[in-house]
Amino acid sequence: MLALAGCGGGEDAPSAPAPQSGGGDGSGGEMTVRTVATGLEVPWEIAFLPDGRALVTERPGRVRLIEAQGELQSEPVAEVAVSALGEGGLMGLALDPQFDANRFVYLYFTTAESLRLERWRFGEDDRLVREATLVSDIEAGPVHDSGRIAFGPDGRLYVATGDAGNGALAQDDGSLNGKYLRLDRRQYRGDAEVRPEIVSKGHRNPQGFDWEPGTDRLVSTEHGPSGGDGPQGFDEVNAIEAGGNYGWAEVYGSEHEGFDAPLRVYEEALAPSGATFVAREGSDWTGDYLFANLRGESLRRLRFDGEEITVDEPLLEGRFGRLRTIVEGPDGDLYALTSNRDGRGDPADEDDRVLRITPPG
Repeated sequence: MLALAGCGGGEDAPSAPAPQSGGGDGSGGEMTVRTVATGLEVPWEIAFLPDGRALVTERPGRVRLIEAQGELQSEPVAEVAVSALGEGGLMGLALDPQFDANRFVYLYFTTAESLRLERWRFGEDDRLVREATLVSDIEAGPVHDSGRIAFGPDGRLYVATGDAGNGALAQDDGSLNGKYLRLDRRQYRGDAEVRPEIVSKGHRNPQGFDWEPGTDRLVSTEHGPSGGDGPQGFDEVNAIEAGGNYGWAEVYGSEHEGFDAPLRVYEEALAPSGATFVAREGSDWTGDYLFANLRGESLRRLRFDGEEITVDEPLLEGRFGRLRTIVEGPDGDLYALTSNRDGRGDPADEDDRVLRITPPG
């Protein structure tokens, strides 16, 4: 299986190690960070094809293809009609678990009317062709559209939705907003629109999730309140349980009486986004949970011992600006997307970019 090869130079060249900031876990190793692709416009998600190439969504409505050697193709493989108002646009991307056989790709994006989950097919000509709309009755708003989709260990397609700026929707069982949703195989491979199962509710703006190796526990990142005259911060890391209610907009912060409590609350606003567990064996980070931070301009590395977090380490603070997501590639390295051209960052000449991170050990 191929992997995206490094390119670029300067402080993020392949030979330049980035020392850890020290998490107290005794690893003492170094990670290596390199740039593998540049010139993207507000990338949101990256997914690797079986041949080592990668698809990347850009929020203005394009799907881009990165060759296995790191070259970003100049022409998009698909252009999607989106509403990119506020925080919206083309966001989530996931490959079908049987992609080798069916070539199905799932996209999640905002329109002027709603959020849409669609199935597309990746052709032999390296073009994506739309096949079916699966869900179209999730409210979209100028903020809190969430946007992450991923397949779970149970083979179902999970969708994170935000409250679209209306906190009451997160507690409304008739609404699909402020929820974790899931579709079974019959639903996501069918041709008709469906109503997904609600897994949990009471979410404000969850933007990252992954399943813990060995336990299949679903762990999520979520934006807490920020902006305006109200409380600031209170970003969360949650363990998502079926039937759970995580309190928004009734409670936030450390007080969750009567609701499912977070594993961790950050009082300083980080704006946590995409997340991954490190499955690669033999590294100092194996089994750890990493998530990207937008306002925090960093990665965060957590280590769990059951419900307890024993390591909470910031990485790359301020080095590459706003980070949107982090995923583990087929080579065992980690791939992060910057989000410096979204109107809230300070883009450098090469932004936005794809970073390749080799864990220590």
